Amino acid sequence: MSPASLDESPCWFVLNYVRLAFRDMCKKAVERFNKSQDCDLELFAPTYVIREEKNGEVRMKTANLTFHYVFVRGAFSDVKMLCAQQNGFSFLIDRGSAERYATVSDRDMANFQNIARAYSNCLPYFSLEDIDLEEGDLVEVINGDFPGLIGVYMPKPKSKSGNIILSVYNKVGTIAFDVKATDVRVLEFSHKSTRANDQLDAIVPHLLSALRYHRSSEALSASLAAKLSVFCSRMSVVRLETRKLDAKLQAVLFGCNSVIGNKEAAEKAKARYEKLKDSVTNEWTQALTALIFAIIDGDESGIRSISESLKTLTPASKAQNMLVDECAFYIEQ
Repeated sequence: MSPASLDESPCWFVLNYVRLAFRDMCKKAVERFNKSQDCDLELFAPTYVIREEKNGEVRMKTANLTFHYVFVRGAFSDVKMLCAQQNGFSFLIDRGSAERYATVSDRDMANFQNIARAYSNCLPYFSLEDIDLEEGDLVEVINGDFPGLIGVYMPKPKSKSGNIILSVYNKVGTIAFDVKATDVRVLEFSHKSTRANDQLDAIVPHLLSALRYHRSSEALSASLAAKLSVFCSRMSVVRLETRKLDAKLQAVLFGCNSVIGNKEAAEKAKARYEKLKDSVTNEWTQALTALIFAIIDGDESGIRSISESLKTLTPASKAQNMLVDECAFYIEQ
């Protein structure tokens, strides 16, 4: 990105700010600049703090950092003029980028400010030097204290919550602590994990139980309905690596949304499944997805056909035996 193109549209520049003797703080410096130059630069200058836990007590203390980052949004020419004055501001040069000047995208900055609001503009400082962000899932918060926040979710061992890490710039990040797993939806699973498969395997027994209620026109129990609803919320927009796994997910989403009464979402999942179903080659997955649709559609002959096809297979896992038993349950009705 050349300086000329930067002039055309405002963006967030990462600036160094070193307070000079007898100078006002950076907020007043920007306000004074805007007034004198008839500009509208936007400043974001959070305080960085470190979260410490000792004996179960959480304390936040100001971080002693070796840099003095602040963020200013505006056209390149206006920000350049700001840095040219004797006010403590200077550009942070990104020597690893052809763009030269360090910038942060509007989306990342919105997420950054989202965390800042929740922590009263005192951002938890987090070094990313020893963190492998590839191990986490990309998620969006849909409930709780950080709605709309998009970041990398790191589940906490033996817990129903986790931390969301946001990479800001140059190995510097911030973190939203203790976000419930039920408050996020997955946008993309980690390439290093099996969590997509795990999530699907975990919900299938609950879906099969719910389908029995659906078949007999009985209302779902509150706990079962909640499990299916949370699954749909978390998995509705996830991007999966393979068409096969995505096809299975869409069939499961169709089943879950159908039994909890979300017809619009069910139809959307069904339409996507139709585009992906030819990629499913595993016979057990074919049987599972076919059974879901047959039960929802009340297709008795379809259920019998699935049951007959399973007789040619030898179940080798708990999930496969469960599927055989489920077909037998419907045949015996």
